[in-house]
Amino acid sequence: MIAVLFVIIIIGFILEIVSLKRDPDKIELDCAISSPVTEPGAPFKVQTIITNKSLMPFSYLSVKEVFPPVAEVPGDMTSIEKKDGKYTTKVCRIKGHQRKKLTLETSIEKRGVHSFKGDSVEFGDFLGFREYSRKLFYRREIVVYPGKFESPGITEALGRFCGDVASKRYLIRDPILTVGCREYTGREPMKEIHWLASAHRGELMVREFDYNRQLSVSVIMSVEGTSPWDEEELDESCAVARTVCEALVRAGAAVNFYTNARLKRTNDKEVWKCAVSSDHMGALLEGLGRASSYACGSLDKLLKYALHESNFDSAFIVILPENDTRGGEAIHLLRSNTGQDAMLIHTNTLRWGNTKRAEEETA
Repeated sequence: MIAVLFVIIIIGFILEIVSLKRDPDKIELDCAISSPVTEPGAPFKVQTIITNKSLMPFSYLSVKEVFPPVAEVPGDMTSIEKKDGKYTTKVCRIKGHQRKKLTLETSIEKRGVHSFKGDSVEFGDFLGFREYSRKLFYRREIVVYPGKFESPGITEALGRFCGDVASKRYLIRDPILTVGCREYTGREPMKEIHWLASAHRGELMVREFDYNRQLSVSVIMSVEGTSPWDEEELDESCAVARTVCEALVRAGAAVNFYTNARLKRTNDKEVWKCAVSSDHMGALLEGLGRASSYACGSLDKLLKYALHESNFDSAFIVILPENDTRGGEAIHLLRSNTGQDAMLIHTNTLRWGNTKRAEEETA
């Protein structure tokens, strides 16, 4: 019996010596997210990748990571909420020269750019007398799109606005859509003369243009004056912008989006422009997900840029935060420079289900 006990002690002593020779630098930690972008509340997978580059196994390995404060953490996972996020702990064992992947499913409701970060790995000796820790930092981001702004009033207002704009499209000739030629009357500009047709007929002929039937709308979202402490206001503006652009695309409009909001983790441009279509909605949604309350440029610069970049027959929709009182001036500037329709949307009027103000600006 004593001999057996002695053998056990010897084996434990050998295992303790072996465990002390494990090199923490041989452990690597990484993370992979199933998608770089997601809809609010939609589930996605976060995979923690642990690599042991040594021959020595780790019978107990504690992996600590920092999840975003608004991320959903599974109930069976240990987590501690702190100011900078939720500190989670995963425990596993790993063999020598093995790579292990730990996958969990989570979701985030809040719009924005959210980071998953590595913190540290911990392991102990065989007898549990000592504990070793190594800091392992990584950062992986996911962009959560803004939600849709559910409001029957904004749907009705957009329907009226699109109807008014579409009815005027039949009055505007498109210089690209040539349907034939007709005789020169003396009132047409020289650039409309079709010289080949004129030579063939022996008299001056001018191009006959078709009418432009496609809606062209520029959506402008300003964040100037948005409080950096009121994230709900910015979230509402982004949700309104998404709802408006998607409704216009469904109506067959050619949409361009402009904003002076700084996009997180991107270049700080005074104005960010995005062409929106049914096949290229992702760029707009990611931009709105990255939008911050910091304005890279003023509202005046934003309006002038949109005027310069927009089509000659483009209508305008301006989205402003509730405390910006320059909506009337913005609409007047756009109308006086283009002669086209312009609509103003304030987030506070939509919050209370009152679209009368927006409809009055359309009239």
